[in-house]
Amino acid sequence: MPEPISVVKRSPIVLIRTLVLIELIFLAVFLLGTFPDRYKLEVFNKLPLSKFFSYSTFKIFFLFSVQFVITVYAFLRWYYESYAVFPSSISHRWGVFFRRNKSIPLDKSMAVTASQGPLGKLLHYGSIHIQNGPKNKSMNIADIPRHCEFERIIQQAADHRSFRRMPDVRKLLAAEEHEALEFKSSLRVDIKSGQKNKSLEKAAMKTIAAFLNTKGGHLVIGVDDRRKPVGLHYDYKTIQRPDADGFENHFTQLFNSMIGPDFRHLVKLWFHSIDDAEICIIQVSASPRPVYLTSDGNEEFFVRTGNITTSLKLSEIDVYKRSRWQ
Repeated sequence: MPEPISVVKRSPIVLIRTLVLIELIFLAVFLLGTFPDRYKLEVFNKLPLSKFFSYSTFKIFFLFSVQFVITVYAFLRWYYESYAVFPSSISHRWGVFFRRNKSIPLDKSMAVTASQGPLGKLLHYGSIHIQNGPKNKSMNIADIPRHCEFERIIQQAADHRSFRRMPDVRKLLAAEEHEALEFKSSLRVDIKSGQKNKSLEKAAMKTIAAFLNTKGGHLVIGVDDRRKPVGLHYDYKTIQRPDADGFENHFTQLFNSMIGPDFRHLVKLWFHSIDDAEICIIQVSASPRPVYLTSDGNEEFFVRTGNITTSLKLSEIDVYKRSRWQ
């Protein structure tokens, strides 16, 4: 099965709502249990436990145990439930003891409706209903955080043919750097000295963050300033698994720590061999919300201006955000 584009869990408000309901039910049961019941007392006195516990102690212990088990089950049920979006389908997974999975296909003809109640507006969560007419299948994605952003991801995933399209490598290498294109010879190694350099990793993440905040783009790694392929073997020597999979794993760890896993689905890595050199094309889609780069405990905001990655001042960020994300 391919890696999901995005995975979302139901809002923690759902868990809190369930736990409150459990508490109210057991409060009512406890109050009812305080009334004297001669028959229950007679049954208890016949049990071996009556030699060690009083009826009142046993009743409290029993109710607490049942409440604890139900509470743990409610938590696990919330924890194991998720919705995963793939390039051409969406999957709903749930279940504690028996894992269940429901998937429906995604296509452009489907109807996607987002809704949000008063409490959802206050606490920033909502629901999405998907009706796939030609396939006659539907799914209700209930009470998830950032539901509008997840709706956009679903719409994008429905057009799976363009979402995962391999870029034209020859065309990229024939072009000069511009707002949506940049070349780097290495992700983390200074080729002249052969030593690792963390500033190179930050430079690559700055470019990707800028693409996310602007209109998207391509970062090509393994190509020198003259757009001649030099390969990824310099980087491969410095990672635990010296191949494309190891490179992508290291990239993902770096991306998640500096930009955040919430945006990873907007970035696709392609590997291509040209002139006996393997290069990496990082394909970046425009982000539906602002992206900040975190480094050494500081947050920075980058955009592309021409063929340059530019850091905006605090006073400039609000203006840019209002114009970019209306």
